[in-house]
Amino acid sequence: MAPKRGAAILETDFSDEEYQDYPASLIDSAQNEKGPHSPTKALRQYQQPLVRKGGVKRGRRGIPPAVPDATAWLEEKSAMGLTERLKGLDIGGRMSGAESSVGGDDVGGGQQGDGSSGGWEEDHGDAGNTPSWDSDTHSHGYTEEQLSVYHDAVDSFTAGFYFIEDTVFAVEGWNIKKEESTGLWYHLEYMREEGVVDVACTCPLALQNRVCIHQAFTKDLDIESYFDCLQSTSTQDSDAVICVRQQVPNSDEVDTMFSVKSRTQPGLKGRAIVTHKGTLPTAGVWRCSKSHSGAYRCTHIPEAKRALKELLGLAGESDMPEDTGSPVAKEVLVPARPLATLSRHGAISYKPILPPVSVMIPKDEHLYSRPPPFRDAPTLPLPIDEHSTCACPQNARSMFNKDADIVTKNCRIFTLTNGVHSAKIQLQQCPTCPGKRRRHIGPDLRERGLFNYNNSVIVSHELLDDYTISYCTSETPFSAYVTVMEHRYATVNATFMGEDLFRTVWFAYISIQAFENDMGCSICGSAPETIIWDGVTVAFHKKHLSSTISPPTEKSSQSISRPLVKNLRGQQLITDATLRKQVRQVIKSFKVDSGQTSGDGDGVDQPGAGEGEQEEDAFAEDDLVVDDITRIDTVYGKLNDLCPALGLLFLTAYGFDAYESKIRPSIVYRSFFLQIAAEESILQMVNPPSLTRLRDFIANPMENRLSTLLPIPGLFQLLKLHGNIQGLIPMMTWIADRASSVWHDITVDERPIPVILPNESAQADWRLTGCFYSLEQIRHRPDYPKLISDLKKEDSSRGGDTCGKFYSEYGEKSKMGGIMAGWCTHSVCYGFHCIPSSEGRNDVFSAMVTRWPVAPKRVIYDFACALGPYCLLREPEFFKNTLFAIDDFHATGHTKCSPAAFLYEYANADPRLISINSSAGECGNSALRRIRKSVSYMSQERAIIYTKTFLSVWNRFRIKNLKLS
Repeated sequence: MAPKRGAAILETDFSDEEYQDYPASLIDSAQNEKGPHSPTKALRQYQQPLVRKGGVKRGRRGIPPAVPDATAWLEEKSAMGLTERLKGLDIGGRMSGAESSVGGDDVGGGQQGDGSSGGWEEDHGDAGNTPSWDSDTHSHGYTEEQLSVYHDAVDSFTAGFYFIEDTVFAVEGWNIKKEESTGLWYHLEYMREEGVVDVACTCPLALQNRVCIHQAFTKDLDIESYFDCLQSTSTQDSDAVICVRQQVPNSDEVDTMFSVKSRTQPGLKGRAIVTHKGTLPTAGVWRCSKSHSGAYRCTHIPEAKRALKELLGLAGESDMPEDTGSPVAKEVLVPARPLATLSRHGAISYKPILPPVSVMIPKDEHLYSRPPPFRDAPTLPLPIDEHSTCACPQNARSMFNKDADIVTKNCRIFTLTNGVHSAKIQLQQCPTCPGKRRRHIGPDLRERGLFNYNNSVIVSHELLDDYTISYCTSETPFSAYVTVMEHRYATVNATFMGEDLFRTVWFAYISIQAFENDMGCSICGSAPETIIWDGVTVAFHKKHLSSTISPPTEKSSQSISRPLVKNLRGQQLITDATLRKQVRQVIKSFKVDSGQTSGDGDGVDQPGAGEGEQEEDAFAEDDLVVDDITRIDTVYGKLNDLCPALGLLFLTAYGFDAYESKIRPSIVYRSFFLQIAAEESILQMVNPPSLTRLRDFIANPMENRLSTLLPIPGLFQLLKLHGNIQGLIPMMTWIADRASSVWHDITVDERPIPVILPNESAQADWRLTGCFYSLEQIRHRPDYPKLISDLKKEDSSRGGDTCGKFYSEYGEKSKMGGIMAGWCTHSVCYGFHCIPSSEGRNDVFSAMVTRWPVAPKRVIYDFACALGPYCLLREPEFFKNTLFAIDDFHATGHTKCSPAAFLYEYANADPRLISINSSAGECGNSALRRIRKSVSYMSQERAIIYTKTFLSVWNRFRIKNLKLS
């Protein structure tokens, strides 16, 4: 019977232990490709039989006896990513991403046996799969080089080796020949008995009584010191432990992998790998590595399902429709690796590397002479020199010792156009790292145009720079670039490295590349007078947020406290909210110009309206006229009480005569009265410097001095049009008095913000904090204990007559809030910081307060209508000379804001402001969207580095193209 729609799909597989119970004759029959297949093992596939060199007989059950080296014994398969490894059954019927008893992908060395010479090879003659047995081979059959490569893979997280509980781990299969993970997962458990470590593993090689790479790695390593997450006893309340839970790239679905105990066999043998792909526990696809006797009777999947429901907060709920999306189902993700590290150690190369040649700028330091691109294979071993080091886990690197022995090892050099070269490299055993770490001192190779990742994998600068330019100029995820490189390498009969390894190498490379002195514009200076702020949702999942994130909004124990600062209501020019609304309604009623009879404003009557309809419209229009005239009379009376000169001006522009003649007042009157009736603070229209100029003009109100009022464009344009300056002096005095009163009320604490002393200004690592600005932090963000908005998240449901744009566009999301970036008018980024939640005024305020020596003269921001009062209430002295304005691009969305909040209002009065490109920030943010998808799947530190590199390259292109240097 087919499963019901929306129900979870359970796929079958076969157990590891059942394979051991089959008679040898049935296995021999199954291994014959032309022979019959077992009816109960219809999907089981076996590798081709292995033939002993020299015709030696094979061992029991068709399995070769233990030999010193058998890394080619199993069939090869290419490694798969996390998404692919959880997709389903492969060609052989095995469970991708789950345990399997016959796993040709898990290629490993054999156990040392009777010491007989000769290896094992597949009968198709591919003897190249078998590594040579040399003096470096250990008792378990793996060479020093093989263990070193696997160790590096675990260090860099390209091979999964994750702690579950107690002494149990989930380990990923490893292909020794290709030196890449296979995407198949198994269990491993170690134990100590009288000081001796013994290891059990469920991978195919270990189940055949041979030593697998996982066992050799665990035995050879001090596992307790290597993993700092081990616990003495189990702390899991459930039989199912979630190992990995990550979102599928380019999909809304989530991959989850569980390690599930058996109720009847609590040991390692009873454990199963269970995988789920979907958005809800009761939907999607479930698979279990031990569901061999009937998938719907599997006992592991229900345990995993219960654990997933508890994680998502759905415990106790029964079946749910598949299309009933729950946001928490996608947000609750379990990271599979540490969040604050790129790898457990750095790369061998450590010297700063020049930026890509196409984005070099004059400010770049001459670190060394750039070599030509490395493309041809070296004829001699890559030499070690006095600058060679080891990537020790401690801060100090071990340096080359001329008196110590030098050894020669094999390495691979990956190039951009000529494929991969096999070469030799000179190394020296590291005296600092423990012997089991297998680390060596190796050459830096910077002057050769090479990046030495781990003495085994070496990549040309040309190749790594090519990816940097690719993703900065067009949307190029790692997966897409690796696919392109695989094609290029195939044309020269070579194999490119896996995606995980390339990603790890690139991040190690970019971490030492000298992208310096590129977060600034030579024209605008170190602290631009006009700064454009904008937030962009280039964000990683909240699951990756770690405690190291430190935006400027964080307060310090050394922050100055301002308990006198409190919320101040009624900062508008007109304090009567009803009157403000009525003024705006009167302005809105004047929407038809003289001579216009149609709503379209084209002066043409609309056809199709009958006499009856026209009569009904006339009655309705009569009612509106009465309301409008009554409202005009009311507004005039109230304005006359506030200021007779203002009332008379209103009557001139919006009185009965103007209404009756249907002459729409000049846009200058409309703009002025919208500012008079604005819901914003009067300080948005008249800030302290403008107030000083207004007082100066009132003292000497001459027509040739009108330019004094340029910072108050509404009043400047009004006086130019109206002409009667003397008659408006009382109104200007009333405006100045009201602005002075509000300024006095908010200036309650004039203490300057303390500057951080030089010995206190140690800058934290931006790769961990997610905060990078060209200006170093010079202050701590102050604390305002009496302001509610500083104690809790800002209200997202605000509306009414105030501007609601800020509150409507940023709601709850599954990712962190993105980044806040500051730009000059030439679209050069001056820095950014990660926003843990949604974008807010606090991000812009804190960035300027903590880093700008003096507040910028002009701050352009999408939500400047809300930012201005926010900043002036908290730090009036710091921001008293700052103009807060909305850029032209976002102005259309602010339907409830007065013209005093828009930059174009000031540019209309002062032509010198036309040169301000208010959309410069939006240009940069549009480019940042190229990396949005890639960043969304990254961990915190990688996302920060990826974003910073993009902005550095973007700035360098701007500096070069516009000749800003």
